[in-house]
Amino acid sequence: MQALKTDDYILKGKADFLLAACVTHTCEIPLLTQAGIPGKIPLTPTLDAEFISTGRVFSLGEIAETPKGVPTPALITRAVQELFPFSSVHILDLGLVTAPQHCDLLDFEILPSPSITDAKGFDAKAVFDKGFEYGKKYQLQGDYLILGESTPSGTTTAQAAVAALGYKTEGLFASSFNDAPRRIKQETISSSLGKLKANMGLFEKLGHTADNMLLFTAGFILSSSRRFKVVLAGGTQMAAALLIANKIAGRQGIHHDNRHIHLCTTKWIAEDKYSDIQALIGQLDYRLKAYYADFSFEEASHPALKLYDEGEAKEGVGAGAAIAYAFSHGISQKDLTQKIQSYLD
Repeated sequence: MQALKTDDYILKGKADFLLAACVTHTCEIPLLTQAGIPGKIPLTPTLDAEFISTGRVFSLGEIAETPKGVPTPALITRAVQELFPFSSVHILDLGLVTAPQHCDLLDFEILPSPSITDAKGFDAKAVFDKGFEYGKKYQLQGDYLILGESTPSGTTTAQAAVAALGYKTEGLFASSFNDAPRRIKQETISSSLGKLKANMGLFEKLGHTADNMLLFTAGFILSSSRRFKVVLAGGTQMAAALLIANKIAGRQGIHHDNRHIHLCTTKWIAEDKYSDIQALIGQLDYRLKAYYADFSFEEASHPALKLYDEGEAKEGVGAGAAIAYAFSHGISQKDLTQKIQSYLD
């Protein structure tokens, strides 16, 4: 995985930005995730969508942050939007509990995903098909597309889904925690996988283990990559979406252009000692163009931002690719840090 410094770029030109915003009720399992305000975790993608769109939140009085006070990575993506705006910013409602306000919102009439521990799954094929159709008709405004996500507890559903498809997962998936709740996470994944039966088809297995973001993104990748370049902005969740797309394309003979597919994440994910994104993407049937933004908060004075460098939060809301996009347009680490910090002062 290549490091991108301030004088590097992924792709030249302007980028559209899409946020795949989704709730899986898996996030309501106690202590499983810290991606938001305790007791209000399902609001996190709504607040992220509002903040990257406007620089404010409307559905709650404060931005989403972890119990340790680490603010959402949405601050990073919003800072980039203010310093060098994307061609467009759209929010994909892939099953939200609360619709975000003052956003360019696209509603796909998808309900929140059930918990992967529930007896009944969701219609994974229907969600995949909606992503595939949207990828066929999406009208690119810039030169390429950045697709980020906000899905609390999404690393748990991602690991369960990838395991259900027969990929290696042990020790490969990240967590928003520095000290991840491995026992709770593994119990949740084991409960999900325990529902699977040998006669289940591919999509039925995914309906019991995945979430809407993973299936929609998998479909979108396969069709949009035929038409333009796509940068998946995220860590192990986006790697999982790629692996799911890879398996579906292989099984169903779906043509796509993997030369147009990129992945960009943060330094915090690339150097995370608790996960291995390289090993995940190494299971693809092709060699993926993968990068990470060589950015840290070493120049920050706010203590909450310093926690990122200690392994908290790590990635989300398209932060890694947003940083790389900023770098490609001459924004320095110092300028970006100052803008991010201004939201907390």
